[in-house]
Amino acid sequence: MKFSKLFGAASVSKIGLAAALVAYPTLAFAQEGTSGTVEPESAGSDEIIVTGSRLGRTSFNSPTPINVVGQDRVQDLNITNVGDALNQIPSFRPLTSPSTNSLRAGTNIGGRSLDLRGLGPARTLTLIDGRRNVPSGDENTFDLNAIPSNLVQRSEVVTGGASAAYGADAVAGVVNLILNTKLTGVKGELSYGISELGDARQFYGAFAAGTGFSGGRGHVVIGGEYSKENGTGDFNSRDWSKRYHSFVPNPFFNTNPMLSNGLPANVAIDNVLYVLNPAGLISVVHPLQGMQFDSSGNLVPFQFGELFNRAKPSTLMVGGDPTVRDIYGFNNTPLVVPTRHYALLAHAEYELNDSITASAELSYSMVDGGPTAASTHNDQNGAIRIQRDNAFLNPSVAAMMDAAKVTFLPVSRAHSELGNSTWITRNETWRAFFALDGKTFGDWRWDVYYQYGRTNGRQEGRGLRFGQRWRDAVDAVRAPAGISGIAAGSIICRSTIANPTNGCIPANIMGAGKVSAAAVASVTGDAWQTRRFVQHNVAGNLRGTLFEGWAGPISAAVGVEYRTNSSEGDADPASRARQFTQINSNVLPPLTQKVTEGYAEVNLPLFKDTPLGQKLEVDAAIRRTHYSLSGNATTWKVGALYELNDEYMLRVTRSRDIRAPSPQELNPNTRLTAATLADPKFGIQYVIPALAGGNPNLQLENGNTFTVGAVFKPAWLPRFRLSVDYYDINVTGAIDILTPSLAVQLCRSGSSLPICTIGTDLNGNPDRILQVNTTYQNVAELNARGLELVSTYSVPLAGGDLNFTLNGNYVITLETSLPDGSRQEFSGVTGNSGSVTTIFGVPRWGLDSVIGYEQSNWSVTTQFRYIPKGILNRNWVGPQDEGYSPYLPNSVSDNRIDDRIYVNLNGRVKLTGENNKKIELFGGINNVFNVDPPSNLRFTGNGLYFDPIGRSYKVGIRADW
Repeated sequence: MKFSKLFGAASVSKIGLAAALVAYPTLAFAQEGTSGTVEPESAGSDEIIVTGSRLGRTSFNSPTPINVVGQDRVQDLNITNVGDALNQIPSFRPLTSPSTNSLRAGTNIGGRSLDLRGLGPARTLTLIDGRRNVPSGDENTFDLNAIPSNLVQRSEVVTGGASAAYGADAVAGVVNLILNTKLTGVKGELSYGISELGDARQFYGAFAAGTGFSGGRGHVVIGGEYSKENGTGDFNSRDWSKRYHSFVPNPFFNTNPMLSNGLPANVAIDNVLYVLNPAGLISVVHPLQGMQFDSSGNLVPFQFGELFNRAKPSTLMVGGDPTVRDIYGFNNTPLVVPTRHYALLAHAEYELNDSITASAELSYSMVDGGPTAASTHNDQNGAIRIQRDNAFLNPSVAAMMDAAKVTFLPVSRAHSELGNSTWITRNETWRAFFALDGKTFGDWRWDVYYQYGRTNGRQEGRGLRFGQRWRDAVDAVRAPAGISGIAAGSIICRSTIANPTNGCIPANIMGAGKVSAAAVASVTGDAWQTRRFVQHNVAGNLRGTLFEGWAGPISAAVGVEYRTNSSEGDADPASRARQFTQINSNVLPPLTQKVTEGYAEVNLPLFKDTPLGQKLEVDAAIRRTHYSLSGNATTWKVGALYELNDEYMLRVTRSRDIRAPSPQELNPNTRLTAATLADPKFGIQYVIPALAGGNPNLQLENGNTFTVGAVFKPAWLPRFRLSVDYYDINVTGAIDILTPSLAVQLCRSGSSLPICTIGTDLNGNPDRILQVNTTYQNVAELNARGLELVSTYSVPLAGGDLNFTLNGNYVITLETSLPDGSRQEFSGVTGNSGSVTTIFGVPRWGLDSVIGYEQSNWSVTTQFRYIPKGILNRNWVGPQDEGYSPYLPNSVSDNRIDDRIYVNLNGRVKLTGENNKKIELFGGINNVFNVDPPSNLRFTGNGLYFDPIGRSYKVGIRADW
């Protein structure tokens, strides 16, 4: 009997695993495509430790809910990435994926991370065969692109906390990727996909091979994959997004019906444009407001659109002047960002003797993300000042300024000559481990291992704008006499007078296309940042039977672990000096977090085969952890499993969990960004700088988790399985950072938090918010409660099997609480992001249903995904909400997002061969009915839940030898 090398990731007999996937639906529920009820083998089979426990249990008798996504489901749905497969399950929120990373400038644009229960990816612990992984980015998350998906045999998803078993970060749950380290033979796959509009092209190729050697004492497996996803165009590439739908603050709103225009405070409407054009215009209050430059540099009238108030100018309008040809504050960004990755993995193991086995593994991956583009460089709300003595100023304009008795023109402009900035990232990850495991006296087993992981990341930003250089270039004057090397009367930058060698090249912004190529080159540049994460992990585990109890063996497990996580990163000199108008590259100072921990777990059977029931067992686990930077913690878990009979099972768990702060959250450096935000005091929008950064004094988060569930497999309905589990996860001292929008609200509400600076802006407007300051703190409390349902049913039909699988999730609450008493509810929100950066809205409930019919030589699978009607913004009140009035300051004309159902159709046909030696052709259509995102979503929609691509096709070939 061999001891599998899964080091704490839980295990089940080879044949018993297939049985477990059907026998207890909370674990799999025909996700493996199993067509009938299979009972587990007797206890002599090889064992696999179940995720969520360190004891030698099987997955069908765990008190912790475990959902298994198997390789058959992935192949039936023609999914090539395990991250995409898991993100379809309603308990996950696909926060990090190519369709949600388009606006992100980070260290891993092409990444795919997991987010259980909507609590943020950092609170979901991802394991590989029970072992932790080196982080893929500042957020301390793991990118699933780093593992070849074709070698993932199954994914076990644990609902609720598991810190007592695996340590920190398992607050929302654990995802354990179980690799097929026993593969024998060779398999390969090639596929190609394309959208109906000709973009979103995808190419995927994978191979894997495994064989035994030395008379079966050894086994080696090697595999790899290559994936290239070309992404899509920006929102102008889709009809649904070209409507330019958004929500415009009503500039004529008043709480007094006699003074209002009758519309609510926020208006949902099409054809929303930014008050910008490539020529330059005066949009703010000014004697020459409403004028724009023509091609000759003269001032001519500009036509403002609807819902624009000259007395309270904002950045948005409806329709307007024909010179506004694009959403200059939101253009160029792809709906789906391009990505490319390849991953390689090799695993070998050898039985040194009958009691000890050695194993080793080495993997490498490279993930390229981007390019993803930002909007056209622009200045809004009259941010550029053209002085009266500007050398490019036409005499007619100078005369108008003199007549108006003004000394400068406040210009808003989309700088089309400068283009837009683009971002790309590359992450390379190395991972290696060596382990020994074996058996000792009785049934006691042990394992020890050392694992090394390293991630090297690089982010590059191209075509960024230097803030001061740009302001200097625009401020052009005639050179006075006496400057060495400069002819008197020539056009120079004003700054050159004092510093003749500063290299400033003057820029003419009075008219479209006037900025010279030389000026563009002098005011734009490239940025970069690097990251290096290194993890060393040493661990040992021992488990077995303490003694035979009155109701069965009393088993225990103990273990120790020591690991170090080191992080550091550099950035280009200009970013470090904050010279760009938007800083996305920053330094990560060297930091090492050392962790020492030990755990113990015990299983106590209380009764077996009695009149009270078939079985009652109690599990208990405790772990003590010391963090060199973040303090000490004790985590624990208590669970019970009650089987009334073969048809009904109940289970309950209670746990205490922790999360350690990530390198990003501990980073003391800050970065400056700018956002157009609504100031509730004046009812207008303007650009407010936001200073964000980390906090080296953060403490551990604390999580409290309670789950209770039931499993039904009634004898009167063979092949039917159903599980329902309730979860309640509460996180105190949650680490988070306020978004600028919430910071503005708290600033104006008189909050005692030091989050804003108020004063007079450059245009002389008093009592303006000049900056909001947002840094990470242990300030929030998070609560996620809901119900998870998994069901399967299989019916023999016409010589084949008709299989039904249903995954459902109902969110009772997903709530955040802040120290000032404010609370935010994000359940049922599918329209906008939340007020705290790591918390976004989730649907009230979601369904993923798969119906498949399988014959020996072919199969057809239909998948249905449903996202119900949701709320646009919990802070707003619309006609659908109780207490609505158009005269409320938080009113909106439409506060609902329509529901959507997506249908995907896939099929495969065997070309030759039998069983595991075959070649098959497969293909599929995603979004069969070409369903657009809801029309009441803002601009680019919501890629978290709604498909931005439209109908797409995939075809491929798969072979096993």
